[in-house]
Amino acid sequence: MRFVLMFLCFTVAFASPVSAGAGPWQDHQGMIKTRIVTASADMAKDGKALLAWEAELEPGWKTYWRSPGEAGLPVRLQSGGNGIEILYPVPERFELFGLQTYGYSHKVLLPFYTQVPEGGAPLAVSADFMVCKDICVPFEANYEVAAASLAEEASAQDIRFDVWLKRVPAREGLAEAGLSIVSAQVMGTPGHQRVIVDVAADSNLSSADLLAEAGSKFHFGAPDKSLSGNGMTARFVLMAMTGKKPDDLRGQSVRLTFMDGNGHAIDRTVELEP
Repeated sequence: MRFVLMFLCFTVAFASPVSAGAGPWQDHQGMIKTRIVTASADMAKDGKALLAWEAELEPGWKTYWRSPGEAGLPVRLQSGGNGIEILYPVPERFELFGLQTYGYSHKVLLPFYTQVPEGGAPLAVSADFMVCKDICVPFEANYEVAAASLAEEASAQDIRFDVWLKRVPAREGLAEAGLSIVSAQVMGTPGHQRVIVDVAADSNLSSADLLAEAGSKFHFGAPDKSLSGNGMTARFVLMAMTGKKPDDLRGQSVRLTFMDGNGHAIDRTVELEP
């Protein structure tokens, strides 16, 4: 009996920190389960708490990045009727029904900062997201985070937050991890245009990749890549896909996510040169 009691006490003591900072899972038709997790108060920024939408997907199911590609819908979060800016980690590439898409499989943590409600009120968060496999299914979910969870001095989730935050591309003004976008230009006539991007890095770019976003009218497949400069500079060529009425990319802004293939990435918005 003493052994049993000792084992139960050890189990509770071991399990409690793991669940600390994590809300209950919500199951969505056996395809995906989701929850909200919270970081410690030490990870707050500009008076805003750090949280994340976490998802675990069943084998074969995918959910989507902020720009899903030719199919799918991105994960969107709201609180108090206002959209939440998600810090999207670098996505995976998928081919769905012959279409190029971008998103996440297996597990994903999407961090975000948000204002803590006053007066100890709980934080309400809602999510809209889609999962796809042989079919695509949209979901809506609502979560409630207790005020006490937003003020914890320690959270068992902090290490996981660190891991996923490192997968978020560095924006303008942040550490660039030795990566740079040298130039971006567009060539060809509307409907047959290519975006050509020259990049440089402090390391070899043989595993590098580039994602491009230019509004909802344009989609880009996987780029062709050529290396130069001992593999530390590269040129990406992306074909622009548009609708029945071709639009012109010249002079437009394009958001580029450049990944070196070694765990570093940057996120830059540039104006395309004709």
